[in-house]
Amino acid sequence: MLGWVQAVGMASSLGALVPASAAFRAGMSWPSAAPDFEVFLKGDEAPSSVTVHAAGEATLGFSGVGRLVALLAEALVDLGTRVDVAALGPGVGLYLVLPDPEARGFTTGKDPSEEDPDDARERIGLLVDRLVKGTWQALGWPAWRGPVRAFPTGNVAFAQALAAAGEDLRTSKVERALFCAVDSFISPETLTLLHQQQRLKTPGRPTGLMAGEAAVALLLTREEPAEPSMAVVRVAQGRDVAPLDGEQPPDGQELARQVLAALGPLGQDAPAPLMVSDHDGQYARAFEWGMLQVRLRETDARFERGAVWMPAKSFGHTGVASGAVATALVSRALARGYAPTSSVLVLSSAEAGERAVIHLTAPGRSNPRLRRP
Repeated sequence: MLGWVQAVGMASSLGALVPASAAFRAGMSWPSAAPDFEVFLKGDEAPSSVTVHAAGEATLGFSGVGRLVALLAEALVDLGTRVDVAALGPGVGLYLVLPDPEARGFTTGKDPSEEDPDDARERIGLLVDRLVKGTWQALGWPAWRGPVRAFPTGNVAFAQALAAAGEDLRTSKVERALFCAVDSFISPETLTLLHQQQRLKTPGRPTGLMAGEAAVALLLTREEPAEPSMAVVRVAQGRDVAPLDGEQPPDGQELARQVLAALGPLGQDAPAPLMVSDHDGQYARAFEWGMLQVRLRETDARFERGAVWMPAKSFGHTGVASGAVATALVSRALARGYAPTSSVLVLSSAEAGERAVIHLTAPGRSNPRLRRP
C-alpha cells in the first residue's frame, strides 16, 4: 500500500472535479476549434480548423508557462474546497508532473525569444521554479516550504511520481505528498509540432489524437483518513522495446505484464478490474490496446467482461497529466459508488517505451451504492 488519497482537485475542458466527473460519466465532451491554428488539406483552397479540448476561460489569453500556471492554479483552488492547501507545512512533499517545455514548443523564459538550455534537467529545473513560484503567487499563498521533486517522463510521469512519493512516505521523508500534474497541447506551437509528427487528428487524418489540457492536484497520506477513501495499492513499471513512434507498434506484452504485476492475484470469485486507459486515437496506441486485450484474455477469461474507461474521449490527449486525470475520475467514481468494481487499474504508455499501471481500490468499503458485477 503506497498511501491514501485524502483529497483531489481538477481543472479541465469540462471544469473542476465534480462537474468534469459527472460529464465524463454521461459521455459528454466540450470540444472547440483550436485558436490561431488551421491546416490545409490536399485539394482545398481554404484552411480547415482542428478540434481541441481547451479549458476555456481558465487559460484564455495565456500561453507557455503562463498557461500551465493558470491551469494548476484552478486545480489547486478546487482542491482547496476540500483541504487547506495554503496551510500545508514544510513536511509535505511537492511532486510535480509536468512536460518538457521543448516538447511543447515553448521556453521557460518570460521573453519568448529566450532560448532554454540544451540539457533537459536544466530546462525542467527552470520550469519547476517558474511554475511553483508563479502558481503560489497567483493564489496569494506563502512560498512553498517543503521539498520538491519533478517528473517529466511522458504519460507515465504521474505513476512514477506516485511510486516515488509512496517510498518517501514509507521512509518518513515526508508527512504527506501533494501532487500537481499539469499539461497543455492547445498552443499553436504544440499543435504545429503534433501536426508535423503526423500525430494530430485533423479532417484529413482520422487516426490521430485530439489535443487537450488539464491539471490535477491530489493530496496523498500514509494514514487512512477518517472518511472513506481511495487507496493507491501499488505501481508497476516497465519498458517496452518498441516505442510508440517506432516502425513497429508495441505488441502489448510489456503492458500486459505490468497490468498483471499491479493487479496481483485475482481471487477465484473476484470480478475483472475496471481498466482506465490513456488510449487517445493514435494508431500505435490502438494496436497496443488491441494486443493487450488478447493477451489478458488468454491469461484470464474474466478480462473479457471487465469495464473500460478512456478519458481522452471527453478530455482529449492530456499528456503527462493523463494518469492524474484518470485517477481523479476514479476517486470520484469510487466515492459516489458508480464504479463497476472497487478494483481499478490506470494504464499509461509513454512515447519512448515506458509503461506503468496504477492499482487503485476502495478496500473494506461498506458503501451500499457500490455496484459489483
